[in-house]
Order: sequence, then structure tokens, then C-alpha cells
Amino acid sequence: MVTSVPDIYFLPEWGKFFETKEQDGKVHYFEVKHEWGHVFYQFIVRPIPVQMEGPTYYDAITPYGFSGPIILSVEPEKKQQLVEHFDKEFQKYCDEHRIVTEYVRFNPWLKNRQDFEQLYEFRDNGHTLYIDLTGEDFFMEQFASVTRRQVRKAWKNNVEIEIDYTGESVCEFHRLYMLTVQKNQIAPYYLFSEESLRSSFEKFKGKQFLISAKHEGRYISSSLMIHHGDYLHYHLAANDPEFYSLAGNSLVIYEACRWAVEHGKKQLHLGGAGSDENLYRFKRNFTKTEPLQLLMGKRILNQQAYDQLVEAKRQSEGIQYPGYFPLYRG
Repeated sequence: MVTSVPDIYFLPEWGKFFETKEQDGKVHYFEVKHEWGHVFYQFIVRPIPVQMEGPTYYDAITPYGFSGPIILSVEPEKKQQLVEHFDKEFQKYCDEHRIVTEYVRFNPWLKNRQDFEQLYEFRDNGHTLYIDLTGEDFFMEQFASVTRRQVRKAWKNNVEIEIDYTGESVCEFHRLYMLTVQKNQIAPYYLFSEESLRSSFEKFKGKQFLISAKHEGRYISSSLMIHHGDYLHYHLAANDPEFYSLAGNSLVIYEACRWAVEHGKKQLHLGGAGSDENLYRFKRNFTKTEPLQLLMGKRILNQQAYDQLVEAKRQSEGIQYPGYFPLYRG
């Protein structure tokens, strides 16, 4: 199975770890290796929870994070033919496995969406932010003056940094994480148990670490960072609201940037902010780069089965969310 992928979200172990995020989900790996090139795609297959006579149908969704099908190698003049060949083979695969729809969280910095955009309709899911670390001095070139002041404030307040590569401080991270969850009313899909966080250090050994800010021995801010290839990701953030004034979170991101530069990373991804304007402004002040658009791909692979499933859902429970895709889950 392929392991030479450009970002952590494409690693096979990533898909396997996060298959439990989808009810009864099982990760599948689909590859096309041809003289024209190599396409790799991992996705999670879920049984469709609509009662109908006959065989069970399924749908596909990419794992938590940003991935989708990706071209790992290609003869440049044959890219279009490779994509068409991939599409034809993938359709056969979906027919064999009774997969009715597909929902893809494409990777916005690798821009793999552009290679496959003729295959999908797209949903705009906002933006994500990143810090360009390829310059001479990210602190002066990328950080806004207000953010530089926050970092200096943390130094002045004697905030200290701890980096944990083994997960020994997971308990403290999870304590802060739950404070953040409660404050921001984070949806259950995005929650992680302490047990899950501990097991992730075994699964992604050498590819993640906790970076924490401490004041007088107390953990006040922490982030779970993940990395692979050229990219470091601000994966999960956790803060104690009582200590916001010490600017520990700003120092955590600064130190993450410093770590990334020392380890040859080119970008630190901060993620999005949803509708939280304060969070967006906070993240935006760390970077001069333009935000990346988050586009989700969706398509129906078996129109007849899709229509039957939608009608069965309409007759049994009704459609609560008419704009949802796939509609039989709405």
C-alpha cells in the first residue's frame, strides 16, 4: 500500500484511525497505477441508515481532515486521461460495493481538487489559514504587530513552553481541551476522548507532539500538533479562559513556527474559524498569506438507488434538512 504521500491526512494509518468517527464506518483504499501515473484515494464507507427492501447500500466520505483522491505521479501530457481512467475504475468499484454517493473534503493547500474538479459539484465551506515559513523571519514578516506584542507579553509574564513527544501530558491537555469545548459548544463529531488522544501517540509516533504554555507550573494553553512532509498542523487547541491575559496561546503558535522552521517545514496550518469572528481575527494576525478556500466535493454515483433512498427516508421519517447532502441523511 502507498505510503509516499505529501501530507499526514493521506497516510493509510490516518484513515484507519479516524474510521471510528463515522458510524459503522470502514476505511477503504483505492489505487490506480497505470503507465500514465499513480492515483491514491482513501475514504470511509458507511452503511446508509435507511430501511429498504433488498441489499444494504453505502456511501463514501473522506476521513476527518483534508484529503481526497491525489495524483502521486503523472506523465504531464496524460493527466486528463489518467483522471478519466481513475473515474471509470472508481465507478466500477462503487458499483461493486453498492456505494451510492461520495463526499470529499479536498486538501486546499495541495489543491488536488483542481485535478478532479470535472467530476464533482462543490460546496463552499469557508476558508482555512496558514503561515508561510519559507521567508527569512516569520516573526517580523508574517505576524501582525498586535500578535508580536502578545508573544512579547507572554515572555514578560514568564510563560514557559513544554514540548511533549510521547503524550505524557495528555491528561493536562484534555483538561484544557474540555474547557475549550464547553466554552465554544463544539459539536460531538469534533470531540476527542482522553483515551483516543493517548492512543493517537502510538498510532502517529514521530508525527505529532503537544506544545504547551505553562505559568508557575500550571498548564494554561496547549496544542496538539501533527506533521508530515512540508506541513505542520495546529490540529487541536486547548486553553484555560482564566489565563487568556497571559497570551499563552500566542506563544504556543510562535514556538510551533520556530519548531517547524528548525525541522524544515514550509507551512504551519492554523485551520479555519467557522463563524467565530474573534477566532478568525486571532488567527489572521499570525499570517500575511491569503486564506485558502475550503471546497467540499459531492456526487451521486448511483442515481436510481439515490432516488429510492431519498423517497424511503421521506416516507419513513421525513427530510428535516432539505439542503443536506446526501439528502437521505438530511
